[in-house]
Amino acid sequence: MQLQNKVIMACAGSGKTWGLCQDALNSSSRDKKVLMVSFTNKGVESLKREYEKQNFGVIDQHIKVHSWYQFLLKDLIKPYQSYFLGDINIIKSFDFSNMYGVRDFSKKNTLPYFLNKNGDVKANKASEFAIYLNIKSNGSVIKRLEEIYSCIYIDELQDLTGRDIDLLELLFKSSIRVYCVGDYKQSTLKTHNAKANKKRSGEYIFSYLETLKDSHNLQIVKSNESRRFIQDIADFANLIYPEEPIKSVKEASLDYMGVYQITKNDIEDYIRTFQPSVLRFDKRTSTHGYTALNFGVSKGMTMDRVVIYPNGPLKNFLKGISKTLKNPHKYFVGVTRPQYSLVFVVDKLSENEYFKNTVMKIGNKSLDVTKFHM
Repeated sequence: MQLQNKVIMACAGSGKTWGLCQDALNSSSRDKKVLMVSFTNKGVESLKREYEKQNFGVIDQHIKVHSWYQFLLKDLIKPYQSYFLGDINIIKSFDFSNMYGVRDFSKKNTLPYFLNKNGDVKANKASEFAIYLNIKSNGSVIKRLEEIYSCIYIDELQDLTGRDIDLLELLFKSSIRVYCVGDYKQSTLKTHNAKANKKRSGEYIFSYLETLKDSHNLQIVKSNESRRFIQDIADFANLIYPEEPIKSVKEASLDYMGVYQITKNDIEDYIRTFQPSVLRFDKRTSTHGYTALNFGVSKGMTMDRVVIYPNGPLKNFLKGISKTLKNPHKYFVGVTRPQYSLVFVVDKLSENEYFKNTVMKIGNKSLDVTKFHM
C-alpha cells in the first residue's frame, strides 16, 4: 500500500530542506533506495550538506542525490531509449542550448523533436520524452522506478514547469512515496521555458496541487513561520510580497538589527565593521567594487547580515514612488537571506511612510541612516 504523498508549502527560512532531510534520514526502508532531487547543482549540494549535517557527516549508501536532469537522464530516459531508438547506449547527454529560446518546428514525437543531430536529448523536451517512453514501454519507466525507490524527495518544487508537472503526477500515482517542498514566492528559476502547464507550475503549482489532494493521495502542509530572520525583516519581505505574510519566530539581540538605508558615502564604514554579504538583482547593478551575488544565485542561502545595492525598480519602491514590484520573486529571495540586518545602499536619505531618520554609531562615527518601521 502506498504511503501518503506529502507537499510542504512553506516560507523562506521555515526549515524546508532540513525537514526533507530529516524525513529521509528516518526513512524505515533499507531494501530500496531513496532519491533526493533538486533542480540546480547548488540545490544538490545543499541537500548533501544538510543530510551530512544531520547524519554525522555521512550520506548513507541507500541515499541517492541527483539534479532534476540527472534524474531524468539516468533513471527515466537512458534505460528505455531502445523503445524509441531501437538500440541502447546511443543517448549520452543533454542539449541545453535552446532551453529558453528558439522555437522548435519538428514534428511531435519524432527523432528531431526529442534529440539533436548528435543524439543528445533536447533539455526542454526531457520530461516530455520520459513520459513518451513510459507510454511506449507500457508503463515500464515508472514500474522500474517503483522497483528501485521507496521514496523520492523533491526540493524547490516551484522550479518545475511544463511537462515536469505531468511527470510529477505520474510519480504521485505510483507506489513510490513522493515528498516535495517549495515556496511559490521564490519562483525565480525554472527547469526550462515551457508553454505547457503555465497555470499549473511555478508560482501557481501549489494552488494546482490543492486540486489533486484526493485524486493523488496528497497531504498538503502550509507554514508561514520563519526561523531564519527577525520580525523586522519579515515585515519588509511582506511588503515585497504581501500574499500570505510571514511571521518570524526568531529571537536575537545584536547591535543594529533590522532594515536600514545607508548612503553610498557611508556604506564603507558599515561594511568594514559588520562584514555583510553583498547582493544585487543582477550584474547590471553596480556594487562599487564589492563582490556580490545575484539574488537568484543566493536562493537557499542564509546570511547573518546583507547589504543590497538596489536597481531602479527597487530604488523606486524604497522611496515610496512605486508601491509594488513587478515580478517580486527575485526581490523576495534577496531580502529574505539575512538573519539580523538588511541594508540598502542609496544615493541620499529620505523619510517616508516606512523609513524614518535615525543615527547608527560605528566606532567614533555617527552615521545618518533611515530605519524601517511598520
